[in-house]
Amino acid sequence: MSSLQATEPLSAPSTSPDVIKKVEKEIKKEAKREEKTLKGTIKDLSKTEKTESKAHKAVVRAERALEKAEKHEQKTLEKFHKAEHAHDIAITDVHKAQHDLEALTKNDGKIRQSLEAKKEKVEAAMKANDEHTQERNAKLTALHGPGGTSESGRVVPAVEGAAPTTQN
Repeated sequence: MSSLQATEPLSAPSTSPDVIKKVEKEIKKEAKREEKTLKGTIKDLSKTEKTESKAHKAVVRAERALEKAEKHEQKTLEKFHKAEHAHDIAITDVHKAQHDLEALTKNDGKIRQSLEAKKEKVEAAMKANDEHTQERNAKLTALHGPGGTSESGRVVPAVEGAAPTTQN
């Protein structure tokens, strides 16, 4: 580990003071270089630890952000499914309303046709009744004579709601 290579043993008594000073100087230089290298390594370790701490904190923040985003996505998905379900129900309601409208329109058409047929039947019956009433009144007049009966004395009264009959 030492860059100093002793050519002579340190404990040798025959070492000159210049050599000893030189060796001591080399040992001190080596210690300074080693201390400087150690300080640099420790400083580098400290920087790396701080960087790792920041990176770890960033990972924790990213994990929280991911969890928050996943929760938001789940809530949004639930809202989407609820909205989709509500839309499906609305579509079903629209189809039911269309079907009901078609059925009611068809039924209304049938009732209108029936109403028209019944109106025509009533009109025909009223016309026939008026004709028959006139015939009966004519027969009564022929039986009693032209001055024999008045309107109030007729046996066959005019039908209520029918058009008044005129006599000749």
